[in-house]
Amino acid sequence: MDCEEKARLVVDYEAKTARFSRAVTVLQSKMATSLKEEYDRLQRLVDEARVESEGARLALESHISEHGC
Repeated sequence: MDCEEKARLVVDYEAKTARFSRAVTVLQSKMATSLKEEYDRLQRLVDEARVESEGARLALESHISEHGC
């Protein structure tokens, strides 16, 4: 039996980790070539994306633990 909620959480986690990865790639490409303000803005975006990714992972793990799927 498939769990639709687990599938939704997996898709959400994949999307948020992809966003985090893209944000890190952009930040790395701008290192040593951008102004401090721009670097700080990009770092905030990376931090926000990381937190969202971690939240999505925790939601998925919690669902699996509680639902047993």
